Amino acid sequence: MILEFKNIAWFLGLIIFQIFVIDAIDLGTYSYFFSPIIIAFFILKQRLSTTVFQLLIIAFFLGMITDIFRNTLGLNTFVLLMITYLKPTFLYSITSTEDIEKDVELNIFNIGILRFLLFFGSSLFFYHLLFFLIEQFSFQNLFTLLLRSLINTISSLMVLLFLQYVFISRK
Repeated sequence: MILEFKNIAWFLGLIIFQIFVIDAIDLGTYSYFFSPIIIAFFILKQRLSTTVFQLLIIAFFLGMITDIFRNTLGLNTFVLLMITYLKPTFLYSITSTEDIEKDVELNIFNIGILRFLLFFGSSLFFYHLLFFLIEQFSFQNLFTLLLRSLINTISSLMVLLFLQYVFISRK
C-alpha cells in the first residue's frame, strides 16, 4: 500500500488531535469516565484492498507512537493490533462482502450512517473495553468498566463524525 498524502495527514492529524486536544481535556473527577481514543479510526477507515499484514505494521507504529505520548506502556499498541486483526470480523458481521467496494475508504459518506455507527461503534466499543480491562487488570467493577467503554465509544463516535464532516469531502 502506497500511503497517499491524505493518509499521512490523517495519521499525523489523529495522533496530534488525540494527544494535544482530547487527552488535554480535564474534567476533574469525571476525567476517569472521559478518555476517548480515536486513533483506531485510521486503521478502520482503510480500504478493504489493504492487506491485514500492511495494516498490522501501520497499527504497530500508530500504537507505539500513541503509547509513548500517553505513557500507556504498550496498551494502545496491543489493542490496536487486536482491532486491526479483527477488522474484517467486525465489518462482515454487519454487511456482506459484496456490499462494500474494495477500493473505497470506509467513512460515513461511503458506507452510510447506519453501517458507520454499527461498524465503528462496535469496533471502538471493543477497543475501549479491552483497553480499560487490561488497564485495570480485573473484572471487578464490571458495570463501571462497561459504562466507561460505552461513554468513551459514544464520545469517540461524536468526535469522528465531526472530523469526517469537516475534513472528508462528500462525493
